[in-house]
Amino acid sequence: MPSATSKQKPQTSSRARTSHDVVVVGGGPAGSILSGELARCGIDVLLLDRAEFPREKVCGDYVEPRGLRLLSMIGCLPELEERRLLPITHSATFINSECCYRGRIPFYGLTKDLPPHGYIISREILDHSLLRAAATAGARICEGTAVTSIRFGPKAVNIEARRNGRRLTFQSSIVIGADGVNSIVGRSAGILANDPRHIALSQRAYADGIDGEIGEAAFFFDKDFFPGYGWLFPMGAGRVNLGVGVLSETAQRLNIKVPELFKTFFATLKRSHHRYEKLRLCRPPIGGIVKTYGGAGANYFDRGLLIGDAGSFVDPMTGEGITPAMESALLAAPIISEALRQRRFDAASLAEYESAFRGYFDPSMIFVDFCAAMMRNRHFADSWLTAVRRGCEVAQKDLNFARTAGACFGGLEIEPANVIWEVWKNMATEMVMSSAKAAFGGMNFGSIEDLWQWQLSTWQSLLDDPIWHASWVLDLQKKWLRAWALMTKRTTDPRSVGLAQRVAKAQG
Repeated sequence: MPSATSKQKPQTSSRARTSHDVVVVGGGPAGSILSGELARCGIDVLLLDRAEFPREKVCGDYVEPRGLRLLSMIGCLPELEERRLLPITHSATFINSECCYRGRIPFYGLTKDLPPHGYIISREILDHSLLRAAATAGARICEGTAVTSIRFGPKAVNIEARRNGRRLTFQSSIVIGADGVNSIVGRSAGILANDPRHIALSQRAYADGIDGEIGEAAFFFDKDFFPGYGWLFPMGAGRVNLGVGVLSETAQRLNIKVPELFKTFFATLKRSHHRYEKLRLCRPPIGGIVKTYGGAGANYFDRGLLIGDAGSFVDPMTGEGITPAMESALLAAPIISEALRQRRFDAASLAEYESAFRGYFDPSMIFVDFCAAMMRNRHFADSWLTAVRRGCEVAQKDLNFARTAGACFGGLEIEPANVIWEVWKNMATEMVMSSAKAAFGGMNFGSIEDLWQWQLSTWQSLLDDPIWHASWVLDLQKKWLRAWALMTKRTTDPRSVGLAQRVAKAQG
């Protein structure tokens, strides 16, 4: 594979060719990875992006070990590591500003084929590196080119765009939507997901002034932004990526303003935690949107596919989308190559894409989506925060519980049956202990009071909005049946193995 460490800016086509095998709209991780993979196979691929790179992108910037493995395989990681990135090896969890867990990330460093850490890599740097790698592999890059319309014809896809005031027209056999949550490709094909139950709203900023160079990712859970969380990720040299996210459905129903949520979060952060009291924003926060995997559709149509954020390839619990975006691109590449080989571009011929990504993501994402759906009901905020607090206390003492149950929030291998077993085992133990204390005159009723709180929250939810409550319960039942069907198959998590072999094969 040609080196991806070249410092030069990708050449922007000053004169676009009329026709290409594939046009990829969007130059983020998904679009660049796919373009590079196709180009290495000898496919004529054109990548269009409205921005000029490098450019800023709203994101938590967290690249976990599976993502680093992919970056290493395509040759980008050495260049990125030249920037002396701070390894993220530890995490801390705060409930209502109180630290309930602090220690090494329990599911990192368990296998030799994955780095024992993550990195916080700003999208300005990461995306530019991946775009250069795609250009080096042979993809044609058109920056500063905004797609304005897409028309699907019987013989080709016609794509109109504007660059520097000039109108441009491109044709291709296949068009790929890698252009984010408001994908013009997805809208043109009529399949863009838009379900507020699977959309998260966020505000993110960079800040300087953190005390110490510790690779600790901090997560903040609070009733104000439930279901959602705040984060603070150290980047080195005293800089952090910090932000807050909340479910779109919740924001709509309760009229929550995310910018105000961020202001409250930042003020509380500085006031409540000595280590963060000197933080100062580098520039005003900016907002973003993610669409999570629970709302993902088929993502294929006549003469096209959706990948990355456009296809809702985002973790439903954490909102992490960099690694899933790259994985979705690698899953799409062989489907596109085969379609070009057979010269068949109808939806039926591209349907294998859905089978591929469902087989890869479903074993873990469907269960995580069920967990996220359980937390959609704001009436249970206090109960869930109590449960998370108890889980953190157990995880601090029980490494197996931390690795298994904690994997639902950013873990590298999710085993639903084991997660359920660990949770129920600890619940049963706590109930027995609390009952014993009550029988002998103890004052801590623990789980008995918790069960009463869950029952009370259920009635409050039902009385407050019976129609919404019924739809929520029905949604939970549907998601549980999907998760249960997968668990009964004893399916392992394919994401734990990853797509490294596919990358190596493509590179020849």
